[in-house]
Amino acid sequence: MKHNRVFTLPVLSLIALGFILGTSEFIVVGILPDISDGLSVSLSVVGNLVSLFAAAYALGTPFVTAFTSKIRRYHLLLLLMILFLAANLLSVVAPNYGVLLVSRLLVAVVSGPLISIGMTFAGDVAPAEHRAKVIAWIFSGFSIASIVGVPLGPMVNQLFGWRMTFLFICVLGVGVLFWLAFSLPKSGEVKSTGLLTQFVLLKDRRILLGLLITVCGAAGTYVFYTYLTPVLQNELGIPKAYLSMVLLAFGVSSIVSNLLSGRIAERGGMKRLPVCFLLQAVVLACLPFTTHSLVLGLVNILALGVLMYLMNSSNQLHFLDVAGQDYPYAQNLASSLNSVSFNIGIALGSFLGSLVVDLLEMRDTGFVGGALAAMAFAAVLVLNRVERKQPA
Repeated sequence: MKHNRVFTLPVLSLIALGFILGTSEFIVVGILPDISDGLSVSLSVVGNLVSLFAAAYALGTPFVTAFTSKIRRYHLLLLLMILFLAANLLSVVAPNYGVLLVSRLLVAVVSGPLISIGMTFAGDVAPAEHRAKVIAWIFSGFSIASIVGVPLGPMVNQLFGWRMTFLFICVLGVGVLFWLAFSLPKSGEVKSTGLLTQFVLLKDRRILLGLLITVCGAAGTYVFYTYLTPVLQNELGIPKAYLSMVLLAFGVSSIVSNLLSGRIAERGGMKRLPVCFLLQAVVLACLPFTTHSLVLGLVNILALGVLMYLMNSSNQLHFLDVAGQDYPYAQNLASSLNSVSFNIGIALGSFLGSLVVDLLEMRDTGFVGGALAAMAFAAVLVLNRVERKQPA
């Protein structure tokens, strides 16, 4: 049932879903050395848990969401949540690196569809005028995880060992599972059809441009963000003792970014994004010139934190609205496209960032990021022009 207020129990359960998925995805980074020691595997090999997770997430999500589209969304969400818990439980008991890798790939393959299906409930649990705000808060669950859930990983690891970190996720996940089961509506079906028929959605210019916008926008951010800690330490000279405080401030700025994305989606959406990408391109391009000053550098970096997720809600609603209008049988697939393209952007941005660091200076990641943000700016201008010519 929809209510006039935003933070109802169903909405809070979806935010909690975003939080547990974000915690599960990011928590491994803080315990990689202990996993390496515990399984007697080199740190470089264990590091593949992060890159392969992102690859499985990006490749598996659209196919799983499309393949399972004939299952009732409520039941599908709970089924995927149970598989998510089982995969994390496998991580707890993994006897070697191979089993741990399989468990993390399983987590990745179900995490994308989980958050995508969760997004489709936004229109069922809140009035239409609050749909963008709900989606923004679900995305914020990931940002909250980065500053609250993720630091708990090293803490649990230090007290009980790295395996208990995954058990910690399982315990939280069981609570989220019951919360979702008892609060989400069981109605609100979506039409579905054959697996291949759903991918006709990807022939639509509006969808392709939306994918390009997300990939370029995410890549522009992650060219820089991948090397945030080295930039803070090596370029700005921030002592290790104060690093966690700066990272916390950046995490808060990213939460603000997600919440602002909801406001932007409510007040024009894609029509407002050109200004956002233009600002992002300028601020990124300024990075090489501001890192010579501690104050200017911090202001610039926190500004990037506020800008990095402004596209999220508008892009998510764009994919859902195009599918709802012309491809109602592919609603589940459409709901996954923002997450998929964002992860592709992360991979692309990280790769380009590594090239810049190897060939140029670390601060030059700002120039490359600015160029990618400019590409997103151009793509959204083209999309808005296509939208204006689209028959009502």
